Formats: sequence, structure tokens, C-alpha cells
Amino acid sequence: MSLIDGMLGDCGSEVARLSKELESSQEALKRTEAVLQTIENAHVSQTSQLEVRIGDLERDLGKTGSSLLKVKKEKKHKSSEIRHLQQKIQNHEEMGARRSTETVDSRSDLFARLTRMAILFESLITVRKRDLAMAGIEGSLSELQLLRGNEAPSLDSEEARLLSCKGEWAVSKGDFNSILAGLKSECTIVPDSEGSEDQGQAVEDREAGADEAGSCGATKGGDGEAVPT
Repeated sequence: MSLIDGMLGDCGSEVARLSKELESSQEALKRTEAVLQTIENAHVSQTSQLEVRIGDLERDLGKTGSSLLKVKKEKKHKSSEIRHLQQKIQNHEEMGARRSTETVDSRSDLFARLTRMAILFESLITVRKRDLAMAGIEGSLSELQLLRGNEAPSLDSEEARLLSCKGEWAVSKGDFNSILAGLKSECTIVPDSEGSEDQGQAVEDREAGADEAGSCGATKGGDGEAVPT
């Protein structure tokens, strides 16, 4: 009995010790679970914060990408505008150079035409005077033919002089109508409209002056003052 009691006492002591160890282990397990829960909560919180941060970074990255794409498009558009403006400026410069060359050429052509017109006008006046003088001589010869019956001896020398003058005037070349046509042609083939109007007015004035000069020459020829001796 004493042995059994001793063994039971030892078993009871061992059970009591194991019970204490179990309680200690349970308390340690609870503390461990609490620590693990705290760590898990912290991990969840950090994960949430990281997810929020990642979302913000993704939005910022998207905005940055959009901004970069927009800047790239604007830069490309500006480069295209710059090339267009450069091409436009180059075209304007080339056009200005061509216009300058055309202006110089048109001025040279205009000066040449004015020179030819002046020469034709002088020829026109000369031929006009010649025609009027020839008409005056023809009239004088006709009058001499009418008067020849009464004063034939005294009119022979005058007739000879008039025929000599007629021969001298006939030597000069040129036709009034052909020279006038050439002058009108030079006046009508003018590069610009303003110059054409001005030249046309100038020709009309010169023709009026030529007609007046011709009328004066005809009057003098009829009176015997324009006939050379």
C-alpha cells in the first residue's frame, strides 16, 4: 500500500507539474498568438498603405506618360509649323527675288520701248512735216499750171525750184501711217495696265501735238514761208 501510495503521490506531483507547464504553455501560446495578430495587423496595414501608394504612383505615372505624349505631339506639331514657316519664308524670298528681277526687266523693257517711241514720234513729226510740205508744193505747182498761160517765162524758174524742193522732200524715207501704226503698237504692248493707260494718254497728247504742228506747217507751206529756197 505504501508503495502504491508513493507512486500515486509521485503521479499526482507529476500531473500537477505538467498542469502548470500546460498552463504556462497556453499562456505563452496566447502571447504568441497576440504577437502574431499584431504582426498580421501591421502587415495588413502596411499592405494597404503600399497598395494606396502603388495606386498613386500608377496614376502619377499615367499622368506623366500622358503629359510626355502630349509634349511630344506638341513638339512634333511645332516642328511641322516651323518647317512650314521656313518653307513659306523661302517661297516669299524666291518670289521677291523673281519679282525684283521681273521689275528690273520690265523697267529695262519700258525704257527701251520709250526710246523706240521717242524715235518713232520724231520720225512721225518729220514725215508729217514732209507730207504737208509736199502737199504745199503740189498746190503751188497746180497754181503755177493755172497761171502759166499769162506769165509763162517768169514762172519757169519758180516751177523748177518747186520741183527741186519736191525731189529733196521725196528722198526722205518713211510713211506716216506705217510709223503711226508702229508707234501705237509700242504703246499698246506695255507690261502693266497703269503704264498702258499713261502711255496711251501720252500718245494721244503727242498725236494732238503732231496734228497741231502739221496744221501750222500746212499753213506756212500754203503761204510760201515753209518752202526752202
